[in-house]
Amino acid sequence: MQGVKQHSITPTRNFYRRKLPPICIDFTSTEGKRLFTESLLKGYANVYFRLASQFLTQDEPAFCGLATLVMALNALEVDPGRVWKSPWRFYHESMLDCCVPLDDIKKSGITLLQFTCLAECNKLCTTLKYAESGEDFLHDLRGTVKRCMAADDIILVVSYNRQVLGQTGAGHFSPLGAYHEDTDQVLIMDVARFKYPPHWVPLTVIRDAMLNIDQTTGKPRGFVTMKLRSNTQSLVLFRFQTNIDVSKTQFVSRLKQWEKFLAEKISNKNESEFKDVCTMFSSIFAGCVACCDCSEPIQSQSSCEEEKKPGSFCSLNVKNAVSCGDICREISNLEIASYITSASLCTLLLAWPLQVIYYR
Repeated sequence: MQGVKQHSITPTRNFYRRKLPPICIDFTSTEGKRLFTESLLKGYANVYFRLASQFLTQDEPAFCGLATLVMALNALEVDPGRVWKSPWRFYHESMLDCCVPLDDIKKSGITLLQFTCLAECNKLCTTLKYAESGEDFLHDLRGTVKRCMAADDIILVVSYNRQVLGQTGAGHFSPLGAYHEDTDQVLIMDVARFKYPPHWVPLTVIRDAMLNIDQTTGKPRGFVTMKLRSNTQSLVLFRFQTNIDVSKTQFVSRLKQWEKFLAEKISNKNESEFKDVCTMFSSIFAGCVACCDCSEPIQSQSSCEEEKKPGSFCSLNVKNAVSCGDICREISNLEIASYITSASLCTLLLAWPLQVIYYR
């Protein structure tokens, strides 16, 4: 149209996946299937089935570490103890925010040490090893790969630089699903499934990719083994019900009472302090809290409107109460104790799991 300036819109460049470089063998190819079959027959693909049942695609370009950990946690059947989508408790990347803010992870991902921190925070026992160029490390890596692939309760995650494999990108996390002994290759279950399919890579190449220095830490990359800790009973004393309407005036007034109590100075020298704090919490939130033993509530109330006498709706789990008492005493003995208003309040917060949807 005359007199109207025309603006051309340049379309954003986009891709549909990437072609695997020659050094990588597609898992679904004839050769890839043969390698897997032989690995399975030799007992080096047992962990594959656990991982395959929870195989997912990372939600964000920088979420490879989170997606890998979520895949491992769900594969190992770890109960997060918190709701994903009501009423289901199940791990999702958005729930892994205890060590690094999610907004920061979206921008730059996570380091190997931060990955292990997140794993440890979610009931896993980890062993981290940074890559080394010597033959001893390669021998140790090969032995670890064999052990983990032959088991079905240990997950092996590798942190490596894609460019060494001839792929696009840089630092990446993914779990290993199988090992082919005759060709010394591992199956990478790539969580960036929009980019590359699962593929086989020589173990020596993965080792070389681990040797790449992470610019954030100044250290090489490496691998982490993870398994469920033997004692994973949650340290839970109180848990809010999931059907609470926080907009109701009555619940808001309860929160104000609790805030007022938190603002009061409490003596750490009072031996009954922990009991007093729990009693006060029970009194203020009576009818709104489900007391938990492990992961299932002992008893819950239908709504905040149902009042009961303070403490009558919940009897503390003995083991948890004793553990919290021990933690309380240890906190009091720390050098920073003088800066803490109340060791008991710190202990209560440790034993009070907050859900993602709660305001902190």
